[in-house]
Amino acid sequence: MLLCELGHNRGVGIDPAYVKDRIHSKASDRLTFIQDYYSERYAKCHGDLVCCRHTLEHIHNTAEFVSIVRRAIGDRLDTVVFFEVPDVTRILRELAFWDIYYEHCSYFSPGSLARLFRSCKFEVIDLSKAFNDQYLLIETRPISEASRKAHELEESVEEMANDVKYFAAHCREKLNRWKNYLQQMYADGKRTVVWGSSSKCVSFMTTLDVKDEIKYVIDVNPYRHGKFLPGAGKKIMPPEFLKKYKPDVTIVMNPIYCDEIRQMLDDMEVNTEVIPFE
Repeated sequence: MLLCELGHNRGVGIDPAYVKDRIHSKASDRLTFIQDYYSERYAKCHGDLVCCRHTLEHIHNTAEFVSIVRRAIGDRLDTVVFFEVPDVTRILRELAFWDIYYEHCSYFSPGSLARLFRSCKFEVIDLSKAFNDQYLLIETRPISEASRKAHELEESVEEMANDVKYFAAHCREKLNRWKNYLQQMYADGKRTVVWGSSSKCVSFMTTLDVKDEIKYVIDVNPYRHGKFLPGAGKKIMPPEFLKKYKPDVTIVMNPIYCDEIRQMLDDMEVNTEVIPFE
């Protein structure tokens, strides 16, 4: 939507989870949404830009999917194709076990993502990291023959193997540290909440087998309020709930939002220790 608003563009969105009443945009008259999975049936939906954010990691046959996109573009070689996915090198090096999630079928490093697109007849224009190096961004253009030109950000197979070995050797230590911390807070009678009910939170709760140590999860998304976290069963509450609950500790699932959340807590006059989950 923002691409259409800022650039006065027209857009087509294809998403099986699309909910009409939740879309509010100044560019509504230039937007068309299709509630479905993308497939070759939508090959006629031509665009100057094909944008796909945080979907590829949920797809089993990634090469088949990217090839479908390439076939749909055909000989329109000036089309720009942009994908965004989580960066597995960060997950491995930071022991980010909470980002290993059952809905993610595939994990990409800069090298594997670039090689995937090159094998499907795309030239990598740019490859970078964003969102505090949590995400990989790849910008490509279609070409007639498969390219072998590597990007400087790509890692070697040996580097990736070392990252995997590091994760396997040290992840248990991090799991135990967080589990011991939560148990100690509970033993001391502290009230602990988690801010953010996304996949990170689900993986955090289920991997650590959180029980009574945490009773509530906070989220700003009004469509989640009153719902329950998958697997862990914790109730999702709005930020205003904290005025009454008065937690001693607030664990922020994504550290990049810590400053924003601290400001919200200060505005609500909620005195709580804010701890980034990292």
